[in-house]
Amino acid sequence: MKKLNWCFVIVTAQSTSRVRQIYLSGMVLIALMVVSCAGLAGMARLLWCTGSYAHAKFGVYEARRDNRGLLMKVKFLNKFIAKENGKVNALVAFEDRIRLQYGMDLISKDVRLAGVGGRPTPDELVLSRMLDPLLIQAEAVRERLSGLMRKSELQDSTLSRVNEYVGRIHKKWSQRPSIWPTEGRITSPFGYRFHPIAGHILFHDGIDIANKIWTPVYATADGIIKSVGLQDYFGRMVAINHPESECKTIYAHLHQTAVTEGQVVKRGDLIGYMGSSGRSTGSHLHYEVRVGDRPVNPINYILPTDAIVD
Repeated sequence: MKKLNWCFVIVTAQSTSRVRQIYLSGMVLIALMVVSCAGLAGMARLLWCTGSYAHAKFGVYEARRDNRGLLMKVKFLNKFIAKENGKVNALVAFEDRIRLQYGMDLISKDVRLAGVGGRPTPDELVLSRMLDPLLIQAEAVRERLSGLMRKSELQDSTLSRVNEYVGRIHKKWSQRPSIWPTEGRITSPFGYRFHPIAGHILFHDGIDIANKIWTPVYATADGIIKSVGLQDYFGRMVAINHPESECKTIYAHLHQTAVTEGQVVKRGDLIGYMGSSGRSTGSHLHYEVRVGDRPVNPINYILPTDAIVD
């Protein structure tokens, strides 16, 4: 059987009289087609590789930009943590001073660290070596933030307890008699004395402070007015309960009272005016301080005038 050959006719524009013919066998044509296909495939592969390279390069650029952004955030968070740690440390120092001032036990430094721990597993150690250094820094920031939160929560708790304790102490102090109840001079001290009316030695439960009638008389501590009225010996008087300090104060021989029973008063509030009611030889204030129901020397419950009591 005769083999088929492909014939290509080439006609040039310069000469129409000459026609060139090229004969190609089937094998040559197939070879040319294979080479052409391979070339097209190579071109496509080149274009794909070029596109992939460009995409990868853009991805690397984006990753570097994100990396720089993450690095900036890590630096900012580190500064923030350092600043907040400084605030917490200042609060710790303030609390320590308050605890020393009020006789409270200090909290140990180990407790204040509020740490957590645990041995890392082998997998965690291997993973930590494989991670990017920036990711390790980010994890360290996360741990520092977590530690800051624990320290802040502990500080809030300890400060709350200090606040409650100091509040109780101040309430107790505010109800402890500590100022002069009026102006004048002491004419009769606390203790045994010759009673000017009875005519013999008796125990004097308070102190007598003499001055003119209408001299103001003040509460010597915060409290609640227990009683207001007339008594045979004391005349017109006021009694104040100070439950937090377990004290009671009595102001007797008043000319006039300025409070009512059950009224809440503060240290320094006006409660009446000096007089000479009841068994009295002249205008003065009989002032008593009782702890429980036992009379004590009021002088021991009067601070110097330059002392701060509030």
